[in-house]
Amino acid sequence: MRFRRSLAVLGLSTAFVMAVPAAISPVYAQEQGAKPAAHARSAMVSANHPIVSRAMLDTLKKGGNAMDAALVGVIMQPIIEPQMTTLAGGMSILYYEAKTGKYYYLDAELDHSSKGAKITPSWTAMTTAGSAVPETSGIRIGVPGTVAGLKAAADRFGSLKWADYFQPSIKVAEQGFPMYSFLYGDMAEASIGRLAAYPSGREEFMPQGYVPPVGTTVTRPRLAATLKRIAAADGVDYFYKGAWAQKFVSEVQRTGGMLSMADLAGYQVRWNEPVRTTYKDFEIISAPPPSTAGTLIGMILNIIEPWDLKAAPHFTQSAESFARIRQAFAFAESATDMFIKDPLSFNLPVESLLSKDYAAILTAQIDGSMPKTVKSAAALPPSGMEFAADFSRPDPHKTDTDHIVAVDKDGNMVSVTHTVYGSTFGTGLVVDGVVVNTGNGFPGTDKGPGKRVISPFPPTIVAKAGKPELVIGSPGLSSRAVALTLINYLGYGMSLEQSVDAPRFSGSQPGVPTIIETRVSEAVRESLKTDYGVAVHPTTPYNWHLGSIHAIARGADGTLTGVADPRRSGEAIGY
Repeated sequence: MRFRRSLAVLGLSTAFVMAVPAAISPVYAQEQGAKPAAHARSAMVSANHPIVSRAMLDTLKKGGNAMDAALVGVIMQPIIEPQMTTLAGGMSILYYEAKTGKYYYLDAELDHSSKGAKITPSWTAMTTAGSAVPETSGIRIGVPGTVAGLKAAADRFGSLKWADYFQPSIKVAEQGFPMYSFLYGDMAEASIGRLAAYPSGREEFMPQGYVPPVGTTVTRPRLAATLKRIAAADGVDYFYKGAWAQKFVSEVQRTGGMLSMADLAGYQVRWNEPVRTTYKDFEIISAPPPSTAGTLIGMILNIIEPWDLKAAPHFTQSAESFARIRQAFAFAESATDMFIKDPLSFNLPVESLLSKDYAAILTAQIDGSMPKTVKSAAALPPSGMEFAADFSRPDPHKTDTDHIVAVDKDGNMVSVTHTVYGSTFGTGLVVDGVVVNTGNGFPGTDKGPGKRVISPFPPTIVAKAGKPELVIGSPGLSSRAVALTLINYLGYGMSLEQSVDAPRFSGSQPGVPTIIETRVSEAVRESLKTDYGVAVHPTTPYNWHLGSIHAIARGADGTLTGVADPRRSGEAIGY
């Protein structure tokens, strides 16, 4: 990583334009904050940084399809968002092919090491023994799937030459991009821990001994060189069997891990059937196991389906509505944490978990367990100090991640989650510009042939009358953020922009505090505590830990509406 100061760091957008070559991004104006929905007739993309969004849209304008645009974005995000993504991480893709009307799911997620790695079989274990493993330990590093996934997706659905996917990213890595506040904050936090641990991390991200200031131009020359090598005809072999793989394995073992060259060489992607459920007149197509997302989202929507949401106040305006929906999440999270595993090693009761009959039992339990009497909001004076939110506790439904969605002129749709997994910047180790992952902190197994980590990756598409109407996904809170957004959009009938903007919460399990954005009123929070026994911990009005939805909806007239979450620095854009 190299950086240079712009001539007017305090000039904000002016400095940004001066700091970034016009060939890369003529305008850079997005940060966290409100973002109006974008509208277009032909094609649309949404990603977590404007430079990425514009590279994806440029790919579509030049004739590429939705998959082409997504792969360009996946390769570019580890340059601009290295805290969230890495080529040595994992990803999943849900793809709708318009010409056949079929849905495809690509699992290129992380594998646990097959030899001696510490495996956390459940999230209960993770919160005890697993959390004692240092974030910088090589034990946490798993077998990466992203590069293999890129090649598999490009070979099956792409229309570009392999090297062409890398050219926009190589240019950004060499010419640079402006340091922005979201990255600066994450890097500053990591600089006193993970990024201080290894010379490779310090040299890559703090070459002058400190975090580059906001507005300075950042380049990634080591990563650019690696991208050029992966872009070659034998680039995938270079990554999994060649010189890069040898360096990676050596560094992992040097820092306490147990990965071998055989582990990397043996990695295989999987093409799976997505999970399908329904909510009223809509079909929900989402991620299958070993992701928990499709089952979780489906269970939640099944449980709340009998409720007339529009007849009651929104859950952020009513403690009773909030408590009901929170309990739906609790049931779904408990079930997915218990039963969703790698299907290559275990039989999974997905069909029964997603049955309407099972959901009816859970709905009845929620309806039959509400308090008989509650106090009015006026009778609940504020209790004073509230415990602040704490995001350090391991959580099976969130991960430091990125998400991308795209729709092309032919109607193809794609939703992609890709990630560094556990902590930002992985363990802090960097191999030839590539950040390593922290995926072995996620649960999994070393029994049988299935060694995938169990993740909350939530690529999702919503269809009606057989036609896809919404493509959606989220990093951070992942499947829970998607479920909350779908509750707003499909259940309450809110606009897509309103559905994404609405306050969120996390934490539904017994003994786990419920973290709530403070746009939920103090009166509702007090009633949750007093009447429903919910341990409420408030957080900021918009908190990036609670997800970053990227979504594109197609209206009845064919117009596309795209959104990027106000909680992060993304942009939706189309033509």
